[in-house]
Parts: sequence; structure tokens; C-alpha cells
Amino acid sequence: MSRSIECLCVDDKGKPSEIPAEKWVKEGQPYNITHVFVMMQQNKIQGCELAEYDISDCIPYNCYRLTRFAFTKEALSKLFEMIKDCSGINNLEDVDILKLIGDTPKIITTNLH
Repeated sequence: MSRSIECLCVDDKGKPSEIPAEKWVKEGQPYNITHVFVMMQQNKIQGCELAEYDISDCIPYNCYRLTRFAFTKEALSKLFEMIKDCSGINNLEDVDILKLIGDTPKIITTNLH
């Protein structure tokens, strides 16, 4: 996906040992989400890829938990669209999109910059 959605890390706790420190997110820092996932083997929680780090080789962690990030209202609406688009791409027709949207992290009201 060529688009990205700006977000802010609000939770950098609990870094898995499989992910190197130089690829771990830092609370208070802005990032750009490029793809969202439903992690079926992890109780269907949402995950995301970031433009800034590639952790696809950090098995079994190939993405970041989406609840680590917060969004502006504008970015959140873009995220909802990305969740819908990615669910179709990943053949997840049986996933409840409304539940996923309900599980989405908090909104921030200040600029990310």
C-alpha cells in the first residue's frame, strides 16, 4: 500500500526480545502506518507495519500492536478505511470490521508534529 497514516506512539512497554532495540518504537514519537493486520494466531488483535521499521524478520513478531499508537481525528478516519481495505486484501471476510474499529486506539487532539 502506497499510502500511510500518521500516528503517535503512546505505549512502548513490553518490547519482545525478538525485536532489536533499534527497531522498537519510542513513546511520544510520530510514525507512519503502511498496513494493518488482524493477527489471527494472537487472539485476532490488530497489528500494523510502520514505514520507519521493517520487523518482518523478527519472528514471530512481524508487526506492531495497533493499540500502541494514537491518531488525530483525521488520521483515524483514514485508518478505518485502511482497516476495511486491508481486510479485503487479506481475505478476512469473516472478521467483524465494526468490532475492530471499536478496538482501535485513542484519538489525540493535538498535531503530531
